[in-house]
Amino acid sequence: MRRPPRLTALLPRPAGPALRAAVLTLLVVLATLGLEWLAWRQYRAVEMREATAAFSRVSDQSTLSLNQQLNHYRNSLLALRAAYIAADGFSVEEFARYIQILGMDRGLSGLRALAFNRAISDAERDTYLAEVRQRNKAYDPIYAEFDIYPPERRPFYHVAEMVQPPAGNQRSLGYDLLSDDVRQRAIEEAGEHGFAATPPLRLRQDPDALAVLLLTPVPAPSPDGNLRPPNTLGASFVVTDLVETALSPALRRQFSLRLSDLGAAGSAHAQPQPLFDDGFPRVPDLRAVRSELVFGGRRWLLEFHPVQPLTPPIARHDLAALFIAGALLAGTVAYLTQQRLQRNSRDHALARLASDCVLRVDASGHVIDADHTALRITGRSARRWRNLPLWASCVPGTHAEAIRALVMSVAAEPTSGSAECRVLGDDGKEHWISLRLGNHLEHPHLRCLLAQLSSIAKRKAAEAEIERLAFFDPLTGLPNRRLLEERAELTLSAARRQPGHAALMVIDLDGFKTVNDEGGHAAGDKVLEIVAERLQAAIRASDTAARLGGDEFVVLLGAPANEADVRATALRLARAIALPAVVQERGWTVTASIGMALYPLHGTDFANLLGAADAAMYRSKHGAKGLHVMAADPDELTA
Repeated sequence: MRRPPRLTALLPRPAGPALRAAVLTLLVVLATLGLEWLAWRQYRAVEMREATAAFSRVSDQSTLSLNQQLNHYRNSLLALRAAYIAADGFSVEEFARYIQILGMDRGLSGLRALAFNRAISDAERDTYLAEVRQRNKAYDPIYAEFDIYPPERRPFYHVAEMVQPPAGNQRSLGYDLLSDDVRQRAIEEAGEHGFAATPPLRLRQDPDALAVLLLTPVPAPSPDGNLRPPNTLGASFVVTDLVETALSPALRRQFSLRLSDLGAAGSAHAQPQPLFDDGFPRVPDLRAVRSELVFGGRRWLLEFHPVQPLTPPIARHDLAALFIAGALLAGTVAYLTQQRLQRNSRDHALARLASDCVLRVDASGHVIDADHTALRITGRSARRWRNLPLWASCVPGTHAEAIRALVMSVAAEPTSGSAECRVLGDDGKEHWISLRLGNHLEHPHLRCLLAQLSSIAKRKAAEAEIERLAFFDPLTGLPNRRLLEERAELTLSAARRQPGHAALMVIDLDGFKTVNDEGGHAAGDKVLEIVAERLQAAIRASDTAARLGGDEFVVLLGAPANEADVRATALRLARAIALPAVVQERGWTVTASIGMALYPLHGTDFANLLGAADAAMYRSKHGAKGLHVMAADPDELTA
């Protein structure tokens, strides 16, 4: 039976060294081309990601700048409203003076005008016009012909009575805002929510530009003392002015911008209305960045598009030529050399990223030299380590003596040792390090001690955080029950050794449930933080304020003078807690029911004192909230 030929017999036999060299060169060229292509693709991907991230940061910064400028406009209008309410209204001269104080020409660039709009009925129209003409014509002759327009008679009017600055804005005087549906809806929204912005509209004084009108209501009592439809204060700005004011030229050069009004916040999606467009490309581009902001009850869509698309730094045909030329020129030697250089560079980079640094130390403990990673790992530069004893860098009064003893011990015998210590960095901060020391004095090429230093700052920080979580309340930062018990044992032990007094107060907040129900848990948490701060401020440094949980706090007093001293402290704490806590622009008021227990009258250990104070607190809470009650005398309870 004939055997099948071997596979090797079917392969072509090499024709000689030249063919083998040619095949090897071809393989190297193909491999080089493949690696170059992959490297180029990776570079392009990274370049695209970085460019996209950079442009996103630019768009975020621009959105923030626009939002901040809008808030400046809003705050200026609300400040004018506060001045109006405080003065119970003002004349045209006072209105001009307040506008001057606001400084529109300095800090409110972009605002076209601020106006006072008065709500009147048709029955008041003639009397109102006569009064305005007579009262204000001395300020500006234009008021001598003041009239309401459009001239049609309507049951009610909302008239622009005063406009500042007058230059360029006098066409708005007398305009009835109720004659326009957009402005009328904005007046209604302002009355309901306290502040409102209109969709894009045309100003009377600048009909060629898209603008936004801001409105806020001010009280308008009638002569009989009853409330009537409120007057409003208004501010107007052209959106182009907003963009030019909020965005620097450096930002504007990087993108095209389109602003659109999407309708009222919380309403169904409406047809977008253009606010601003400086040439946004009509062809959709995936790299465009879109964001939304809500202002005055309106949703705005911001669309940013980079001005210049990213283009490859090298044309494709040039790139192909470079690939081929590089592969052919490099060949086997260039390829292998480059690989070796890459390995060397990688090894060097890894060495720089090492988590340890090494110091050479002589037999007397002085540092001979340190590697370049010393500053990153220890906070001290290599120059600051040299020619000083190893322990000289320790934080004064901490571990210097232990490190010196370790160095002397390792130098005396061929052994090794380790320790942890804090060193003082060049920036004056303390850095935790782990020190491992080895004796190489007998090594023919070293002749020194080698100290390997590692940063253990993160571990120490983690240990400190674990300790904090174990002993302190995470919300208020006050000691928790565990730490309170330890401090109570110390306080009571001191009171036993040197006969004296101690006191424990249990504090429960009255009215706190209302804060949670009406303001939410975020407001409740903030009120608890404020109460904790007030407790800390109202007691001595030797006393302890702790949080047991919920709205219950405990105060431990060490060595009070007498019962009157304890009662005075309770009164001081109750008054501090009862002060209004301003959270979410609202003043919340909570009071405290306080139960007090004295050592040794009401108990000789923490548990007994806490129980007695807790019972006293419940008597206070159920008897009349906001009181502070002393625990019952044990003799009275027995009787």
